[in-house]
Amino acid sequence: MAAPPAGPADEAATQVKTTAATVARAKEIAADLKTASDAAAAAAAADPSNVDKQAAAAAAAAKYATAQADADAEQKSLDGVNGGIAAEPTNPTLPADFSNPAEGQVKSDNIEWLSNSRGLPNQSQNPNNKNGNYAGATFMKYENLGYDFLLGDGTGGLSIWSLKNPEKPQFVGGVDSYKLRQPADAHGAADPDLVPGSTTRGFYEGENPTVDSRRKLAFLARDPRAYGSAHPNGRTGLYIIDVSNPWKPEVVTYHWVPAGHTATCINDCRYIWSVGPANNGSKVNGQPQDVAGVLHPEWSGVPAFVTDVRDVKHPYTYAKPVDMGRNNNKTAYTHSVDVDQNGLAWTSGFGGIRGYYTNGKHKDPTTGVERQATATDPVPYAGGGVPTLETPEQYAQVSVEHNSYHRTQAASDTSPATITTAAGRTINKTDLQYVTQENTVGCDSTSGGGAGRFVTTSLAGSYDGKAWDPSLDAADPNKRYFIEKLDDYTPRGLPGATGGTGGCSAHWFTVQGDLVAIGFYAQGTRILDVSDPTDIKQAGYFRVPANQATGQLASNTSAVYWHNGYVYVADYTRGIDVLRWKDPIKGEVQPKVCWNSCDDSQTPAKVKTSVDTTVGNGPGGSVPATLSLTLGAPATFPAFVPGVGATYTAKADATVISTAGDATLTVADPSTTANGHLVNGAFSLPQPLQGLGVVKTYTGPVSNDKPNITFTQAIGANDALRTGTYSKTLTFTLSTTNP
Repeated sequence: MAAPPAGPADEAATQVKTTAATVARAKEIAADLKTASDAAAAAAAADPSNVDKQAAAAAAAAKYATAQADADAEQKSLDGVNGGIAAEPTNPTLPADFSNPAEGQVKSDNIEWLSNSRGLPNQSQNPNNKNGNYAGATFMKYENLGYDFLLGDGTGGLSIWSLKNPEKPQFVGGVDSYKLRQPADAHGAADPDLVPGSTTRGFYEGENPTVDSRRKLAFLARDPRAYGSAHPNGRTGLYIIDVSNPWKPEVVTYHWVPAGHTATCINDCRYIWSVGPANNGSKVNGQPQDVAGVLHPEWSGVPAFVTDVRDVKHPYTYAKPVDMGRNNNKTAYTHSVDVDQNGLAWTSGFGGIRGYYTNGKHKDPTTGVERQATATDPVPYAGGGVPTLETPEQYAQVSVEHNSYHRTQAASDTSPATITTAAGRTINKTDLQYVTQENTVGCDSTSGGGAGRFVTTSLAGSYDGKAWDPSLDAADPNKRYFIEKLDDYTPRGLPGATGGTGGCSAHWFTVQGDLVAIGFYAQGTRILDVSDPTDIKQAGYFRVPANQATGQLASNTSAVYWHNGYVYVADYTRGIDVLRWKDPIKGEVQPKVCWNSCDDSQTPAKVKTSVDTTVGNGPGGSVPATLSLTLGAPATFPAFVPGVGATYTAKADATVISTAGDATLTVADPSTTANGHLVNGAFSLPQPLQGLGVVKTYTGPVSNDKPNITFTQAIGANDALRTGTYSKTLTFTLSTTNP
């Protein structure tokens, strides 16, 4: 029986992620269209003078070609899923590193400094430089190894650290500026050779890097200011780097994109939204270019360009950008894209913040019509301009909405859906949007409204498409739409501040419960309490002063990340600092730790939610440390039927007992033979076994829990099967970071 005809939801750009089912469906559609194409071609051949039949044959062939390319891309995407290197290399040669001290650190009592690592120096041509420049960082879970790695990038390139000891990251590998250089092409001259001893800037800057944890890929945005260039001459683009072996990362592809300050994974890293900066290698000031190289003087900055990266060796950037007209109907600089826990993509830049659905069917508030959201044609959700301290004439010219975070409430969070402020106001949690407004001046400066701020806002009233209203006019202060500002924060005059010197602008941040960890340039790391969004309070601070006598580098903090019970700081001068937050985490911690692409593999923070109190003498008893995993009978699939496309399911039984503060159950394939695939002697199934990785995370003790361990195996209609039994010995691990 023929499959149903392809519909909107079958388009790859509409789907959340690549799975065995999306691959099978894409192949099914391609097969049906090939049958139709063959029939149309036969009809045209039988009647060569019939113009209509010739046209129909050409159209059918084009549809089939598109569908087959889509099926191939889906297959390549799924084939790339892996658990990382099978085992740690034996006696690896580690790159040189340097640990910057933190003497005289200025900090609150609830923060403890643990360690520092420079990683790659800020100038690859000067390997002895103590400066480790990092604009941003991210994390990746390696299922086969059972622990995380930290990835950071800046002017030196990409650095990777093992977090096997999370308190002291070990620098294991990187891709330096030499390896990221590009030869001359239509978009620019050859990158310079970076002569040792020179001060020529190398890579720049990959701010806020994004990763595909399923395929173990890192994506770095190239800014036009890389390799000593400047606006508007330098080229922009996207590097795709294979980090499946973090000790030896390899550049897979460099792809030109007419945007390149930040990049974010959309729909499980099947697509990338590349954004910024204000100009993009057009070589003409004030006139950004598009994919075709056409200049756009009507744009005051670069919107978001969408790239299909399912086939990482052949990325494709669509001609039509998204997030157009972001500044009250004027296309302006989109600086960042941040995906929330529910998969909504939030853009920030000149003119405010806007949220979009990128998959599923939703009512478009601008038209009132329900339609399919895609990565290439998203459906508006909410947003608008954010009030600033600029004058109306300066708005969206000085202070830029740098990045933002949409507060969501997972189904597992059974706390109230609202917050009652100290003044008695009730606010829906999911109306809250946290925003940074960047203006890189000193704390005491009044230029452009003063130093950049961290802002809490409410989306209430913006869900009907007001930010996309065609009557808005960026040039007319009376025709602009703003969401409500609830409060703003600057460290000026607060404990830990440097005074009037040094950068004082809000930058990248992450959220745990009601606490925000944020970078403030020379003001270092700040921990903010937003439990009352109308009254932001500083809860902690950390910065390192310069010491000219010893050469100690001062803080110049770009980004701060909550991760697995620690706080990791990406700094423009010091490299990576590791901190411990010693106070309880306030508020409800969500199951996903979200920054940039809000990846499923990111490990939620292990948090202490209460303080021990001594109440007097009384009866007591002790509990021995227990971490027990008992496995039942092996999981067994039904017999695989050759020649028939199907997905098979098998379940394994296990019993978990843990007295630890947290625990994680994982399953991995330790084999170096057809890793992640079932084998039958010398043969292996072409499609990977699904169900490896993290099975279940426990946030407290548990007794006799029986987790749902389900494996799936897709068999394609054209997959060759060898007589016998396909199997694989897997490793089940129950581990804890809080014994």
